[in-house]
Amino acid sequence: MATMTSKLFRFGSLTALALGAALSLAPVAGAQTAYVPPASDGQAVKLAKLGKEAKSNYAMKDSKFKVARAEIFINAPMAQVKTAVMDYANYSSFIPKFQKSKVIKGKTGEAQEVFLQIPILHGAATIWAVENFAIPAADGKTGEKIVGNMVKGNVDDLRATWRYRAVDDKHTVLSLDIYIAPKVAAPESTVTAEVEDACGDGVRAVKERAEDAAKKVASAKP
Repeated sequence: MATMTSKLFRFGSLTALALGAALSLAPVAGAQTAYVPPASDGQAVKLAKLGKEAKSNYAMKDSKFKVARAEIFINAPMAQVKTAVMDYANYSSFIPKFQKSKVIKGKTGEAQEVFLQIPILHGAATIWAVENFAIPAADGKTGEKIVGNMVKGNVDDLRATWRYRAVDDKHTVLSLDIYIAPKVAAPESTVTAEVEDACGDGVRAVKERAEDAAKKVASAKP
C-alpha cells in the first residue's frame, strides 16, 4: 500500500510539473506583441530597440561649447507629442531640469516667448533666458521642428530645437538639441554632459506625457 501511494505521489508530482511547463510555454491570451518599426526606418528601429533616449553631441561653429542632443522613440501619435512639446508654460512641472517656465508673450499655436530657468554646474550656477519658440515648421516628409532662439538672458547664447516625426499613425520619433554658451567660466566637457542630461530629461518627459495621453484616448474609446 505504501509503495502504491508513493508511486501515485510521484506520478501526481510529475503531472503537475508537466502541466506547469506546458502552461509556461503556452501563449498568454490577449498578450501584445512588441511593436517593431519598419526596417527601412533605421533611426526608429534603433531607438525602439534601445528602449530609452540616445544622447550625443556635435560641434558648434566658432564655439568651444557643443550642441547636445537626445532622441527617443514614443508609442504615441505625433499630434500628442507636439501638444506636449508646445506646453511651454508647464515645462517646470514635468521636465526635471527646468526650475521655472512661464510664457510671457504669444498665444497657443503661435510663436511664444518663454522665460526659462535651469541650474547648471551641479547647481553651482543658475541660468535664465527668454527664449522665442517659433511656430512649428515642416521638417522632412512627415515631421516638424520648433526652433527656439534667445531674446535675452544671463548666458551668451541658448538655442533649442525640437524635432518630431511620425513613424506611423501611432508612433513618433522625437529629438531635442540644446546649445548653451554660459558666461561663467566652465569646462566644456562639464557643460556638454549637463546639457546632454537636460536633453535626455526633456525627451523622456515628453514621451511620458504623450504616451499617457495616448492611453487615455484609447481607454475612452467604446
